Amino acid sequence: MEPLDKVDKAVWTSTHSLLFASLALGFFMWGTISTIAPLLYPSINNVFFIIAPIVATLAGNLIFPFISDKMYGRKRTFIVTMSMYGSGALIIAIVSLVSQFTKIPLTSPALLYTLTFGIVLGVLGVEGEVPVMLSYAAEMMPIVRRDQVLVLAPNFDNIGAMVASAIVLVSASSSAPTLELLSLSLTALVGLGFLIAVRLRLPESVRWLYVKGFRERVEAELSKLGNRIQEVKENRNVSKLSLLSRYWFLVAIAISQYLTYGLMAFYIGDFYFPSLENFIVFIANVGASVAGVIAGFAVNRVKSRKFSLFSFLGGTVTILGILLTINSVSSNMGLFYGLLLLNMAFSEFGWAVRTIYEPLILPSSNRAFMIGLVRVFPITLSSLSVYFTSFINSPFLYVLYNTALWALGAIATITWYFKGYDVNMTPIEVSSQSVVKEG
Repeated sequence: MEPLDKVDKAVWTSTHSLLFASLALGFFMWGTISTIAPLLYPSINNVFFIIAPIVATLAGNLIFPFISDKMYGRKRTFIVTMSMYGSGALIIAIVSLVSQFTKIPLTSPALLYTLTFGIVLGVLGVEGEVPVMLSYAAEMMPIVRRDQVLVLAPNFDNIGAMVASAIVLVSASSSAPTLELLSLSLTALVGLGFLIAVRLRLPESVRWLYVKGFRERVEAELSKLGNRIQEVKENRNVSKLSLLSRYWFLVAIAISQYLTYGLMAFYIGDFYFPSLENFIVFIANVGASVAGVIAGFAVNRVKSRKFSLFSFLGGTVTILGILLTINSVSSNMGLFYGLLLLNMAFSEFGWAVRTIYEPLILPSSNRAFMIGLVRVFPITLSSLSVYFTSFINSPFLYVLYNTALWALGAIATITWYFKGYDVNMTPIEVSSQSVVKEG
């Protein structure tokens, strides 16, 4: 049996549990660290404080996936990214302590620039390893559990963001943003400690080693997955589509899901309900977190094209509900919270669609980098959107913009439903339409 078949047909072992723990903790770190800037924005009140991390996100998504594909592999790239966001979290903790004990405000130039540098460093690391984590999961998980892992592990991003917003809500009673900042950075550092312990025991991606021609290492790492295999019924029936067609489908749904999640979960509170910002972030991520668990158990029971269509049509319908009621939201915040929770649930379904399709339909030889290239568009547009929507005084126009973004995703998934293909139980070499040759 070929080495890649052994990976797909392997019986779940303790090594796979370790892999899942690594992915879950990594996404948890992503949610925690990437949430710091939006949660602190009301205290800083400088739009460039949240734009700088978005620019760092763009850089991270291009640099580290490229290094991972071409030189370092998956495991060594994790060591680099962990070093970066560990250093960033430490800088953030030091800045918060200095501000707390010297009473120098965080808005003072020296502390603000240092704090921003720490956040940028952290964001570079966590964002840079997202395409690598998705690639690693797709390449190493047994095919019967692969799609579930690709949904459940990224859901820990929402859990991290939810925990971060809960920490801020609890510590906000002190009216000291430095305590909020210290709590968040210490949470990140503790999470990093567990993550280091797990990742040092990880095997390298067998598929990455196979493509690079490291035959002896392939056999050594494959042995860590155990010797037991199971017969599975694979799907090898996929429509032949050009890489460009697959790429633009991923770009369209990424723009739709990434921008609407950020704008509705993090920035609508910043811009229009600053006193409720932390609670809005919390509610949004409760909806997303619960939906992530539901999606994890649904993906093996629903064909991926149908699930995609359901996710983005549902998001469009629920954002229309928010649009029609946003002008009366001040008198009925409960209705807004309920609709937002539903919308963010569909956003999580949309995120699940992305985390399944991105690593599975892009080429094997440069999978992580191509995922990063997909994310270039939503990240760039997110930066521009945050900047320009900060000048929109009308919540209605703000939500109308989000409605148009959801409609883009709906159109893309309708098109994919008729012209694309399902990836359930499909070997990654087939779904990515790649011819993989050793070396």
